[in-house]
Amino acid sequence: MHILTKIFIVLVTLLAVAIVPLVATFVVNEDTYKVRWENSQADLFVANTWAADAEKALVSERALLQQELDARSATIAGLTTELSSTRTALDTLHADRGQLQASLAQRDANMQSLTSASDVNSRIKERFVDENYELRNRVLQVVRSLQEIEDKLEESRQDFEVAEAAKRKAQEDRRRFEIELASIQEMVDAYIARFGELETVAVASSGIAPDRTLTATVLAVSRNDNEVLAEINVGSRDGVKEGWIMAVGDGSSFFGRLQIAEVDINRSIGRISLESSDRGLVAPGSKVFATKGRN
Repeated sequence: MHILTKIFIVLVTLLAVAIVPLVATFVVNEDTYKVRWENSQADLFVANTWAADAEKALVSERALLQQELDARSATIAGLTTELSSTRTALDTLHADRGQLQASLAQRDANMQSLTSASDVNSRIKERFVDENYELRNRVLQVVRSLQEIEDKLEESRQDFEVAEAAKRKAQEDRRRFEIELASIQEMVDAYIARFGELETVAVASSGIAPDRTLTATVLAVSRNDNEVLAEINVGSRDGVKEGWIMAVGDGSSFFGRLQIAEVDINRSIGRISLESSDRGLVAPGSKVFATKGRN
């Protein structure tokens, strides 16, 4: 046999021996990378679900706050108009009181000029007494009216201050929700930047996609050597069906997937999969998310 042929056979043998560990390493790493990719997809799904729910809640809260702000603004406008009318009435009453005081002064002057005649003085005194009683009653009425107006004005001021405080609180709540929405959006953008865009519908190897979007809470968890079962607080009354695939988390972390096995009127039981102690285990109080068209 030629020497080159022998050298070639030796090289081929050495190459085959070197490739075998590489092939074994590749096979082992392929399963690890697949699990990591599935976990990343699940984490990103939970983050998107949480962000969508938070955005819906923020839109609803914004609408409610805007309605309350509009109602408060209308109340403030009404109170301002009423305050203006009250001030106008108060000015009118002050003017009437001035006229009454001037009339009293004039009557006093007339009485002094008529004191020389006893008969006239007597008649004037009787007339003065009558008019004095009448004027006194009118003054008392004016004083009571002024007191009522001042009380009403004070109530209007207090209502105005309450409305202003409510308006400031609504504005502060609106700014807080905008900050929370921006934070959620940054989290979603970070997931997308790291793992890429998700498909519109993600299909699991088994189970069915929910036909509606809802949120539930884990009531109890049962663990044994073979499986982990979890009970949630929604059932057939809420539209839950056997085979549904739902995600379990706490709003920011993914704990695993829940496949519904039994459905009652207002309770359901399912099996937990993809659970990892590194991310956290499913426990009572964990949130469960069902997204329409996604499992």
